[in-house]
Amino acid sequence: MSKAGKQGIDDLYEVPTTTKWTTRKKVIVGVGIAAAVIVVVAVAVVLGVLLSRKGDTTATSDASVVSVYWSLDGVTSDSSNTYNGTLVNSASYFSQSNTQPFVAYGRGLSLSSTSSQYMTVSSPFLDLSSRSFTIEAWIFSSTVYSGDYGIFGQCQCSTCSNQCLYFLVRGSYLYAGFTSNDISGLTNISNSLWYHVAFVYNYNTKQQILYVNGVQDNIKSSASAYQGTNGTINIGSTIVLSVRSYFNGYIDNVKITTRAKTSSELLTTATLAGYFAFDASAPYNDNGPNGFNGTQNNAAITSGRVNEAIRFTGSSSYFSAYGFFQVGYGVYANRPFSVSLWINPSAITSCTIVQFAYSLTNWACHNLIGIWTYSNSVGQIHVQGWSWPIILGSYLTVNTWTHVSVTYSYTNGLRLYVNGVYFGNTGSFSFSNSGYITYLTLGYMYYCSSGSISNNGYQGSVDEVYIHSREITQAEVTALANP
Repeated sequence: MSKAGKQGIDDLYEVPTTTKWTTRKKVIVGVGIAAAVIVVVAVAVVLGVLLSRKGDTTATSDASVVSVYWSLDGVTSDSSNTYNGTLVNSASYFSQSNTQPFVAYGRGLSLSSTSSQYMTVSSPFLDLSSRSFTIEAWIFSSTVYSGDYGIFGQCQCSTCSNQCLYFLVRGSYLYAGFTSNDISGLTNISNSLWYHVAFVYNYNTKQQILYVNGVQDNIKSSASAYQGTNGTINIGSTIVLSVRSYFNGYIDNVKITTRAKTSSELLTTATLAGYFAFDASAPYNDNGPNGFNGTQNNAAITSGRVNEAIRFTGSSSYFSAYGFFQVGYGVYANRPFSVSLWINPSAITSCTIVQFAYSLTNWACHNLIGIWTYSNSVGQIHVQGWSWPIILGSYLTVNTWTHVSVTYSYTNGLRLYVNGVYFGNTGSFSFSNSGYITYLTLGYMYYCSSGSISNNGYQGSVDEVYIHSREITQAEVTALANP
């Protein structure tokens, strides 16, 4: 699947509606007028918290909000075929590779600073003046950062205050602004690693904000608005005080939204690797920001813990999706990950439930979550690292939904949460640093040699599968376990 399929996918937290996230907070209305007043106040407080977490509802309800997305999958057009670009100085695209973290499906811009390469969008003009906006991109430098490396720019007058917009890496830190109205990042950006970077201007609060991998990097208050009323868009190049700079490496999935996105939205975009709800008309599609849609074999849709779920019948019954790079064989430089899901076994047998593979062949995989049984009626949740650190978790009951979250970091090792409650951990250990992009498999697909989880088919249902490229918190685990 091409990343172009991602163009219509909104961030999970972008618009607060009555969804799986917003229905978590329920208020029991008491009897009597006094109790009713208390309930109204409580609801107002809860809604305020939810809205602050999930987005700027004033902005998202504004029909004038524009969203422009360039997948850069071998094309210079945006998702609406409106803001189409031109490659400059023989700029090209990199090829898909299963050893290149993040890129997964599709392609992206491959740029050489020494050749002055970039992409330009000359028309129509995208008006970002005197309003909020968010600029996002994935970047990967091929060389050690030194000097300026342009990511995104739009410039009317490079020496006039607030008339030239630029977003770049300066030295090894993010840098952005509008000429004499700038912000510098605090997080060191290394070469040879993918980063999700974002620059937000909030017109209402007059703030400039930088984000690295969904985490706020720096914030500047009392920042005047951008005032540029013409100028082409440049991707991979910027102009700062008449000096043009170019990026050296890869740029992918560039997006502009004419509102100030929230920190939770950007964290979702940067770290929610995949979300499978198994609902509605496209049950095997990824509902996260990356569009890693899957396929199934001998599985079916059934009633779930939340709406619908996927049901497996044992051997050769599985679901598979490709594009994950930080789990099992895919862990790169011991970076963290999390896997969360609901399981409802119809039979208690030793089996594999969650498997990751760097190739669709036997042995090239890792069984992460399964069931360990002492008999046909007594079974426990089984979590395994590479190759032997294991956790034997809670006992399971047939035809009962259980929520399982497994997180990993080099410091904490694997951690297991059952129904939102912390169960135990392995302690620090190192996963394989292969750097492969991997397949996620639910149910059993291929034989793995990675230890004690049984290579047998799972019988039962799975629902609400979340894959994060970070170690999610106890509070987030609790929220997922209480939809």
